[in-house]
Amino acid sequence: MSRQILEQVCEDLLENAVISSNKEFCESWLAKDESYMRGLRFRDLHPSADALATCASKLSYYAEKLSASSKPELQALAQQLFDLKSQCQTAIEQQAKRKWMTPERMGL
Repeated sequence: MSRQILEQVCEDLLENAVISSNKEFCESWLAKDESYMRGLRFRDLHPSADALATCASKLSYYAEKLSASSKPELQALAQQLFDLKSQCQTAIEQQAKRKWMTPERMGL
C-alpha cells in the first residue's frame, strides 16, 4: 500500500511538471538512490518510514509555499500536495502499528 502512495506522488509530480523523472523523485523527494523505487517494485517491498517521512516533509513545504499564491491552479496543486502528504503520514502510522501491534509486543 505505501509503495503505491509513493508511486502516486511521483506520478502526480510528473503530471504537474514539478519533477522531470523517476530519478529526480528518488533523489530529491525521497533522499534515496536513483533506483530506490525500482528496487522496491522488484523486491515487492514497502518503502522505509524514512523515505515516506522525507517525502511528506517536502510535500508539506511546497504545499505551504503554493497555498500562499493567488492563482487558483497553484492553490489546487497545494491542496493536492497536502492530500498526498497526509497519505504518506498515514502510511507511516500504519507501518508503525504493524510493528508494535502484535500480541508479544503488547504484552498479551
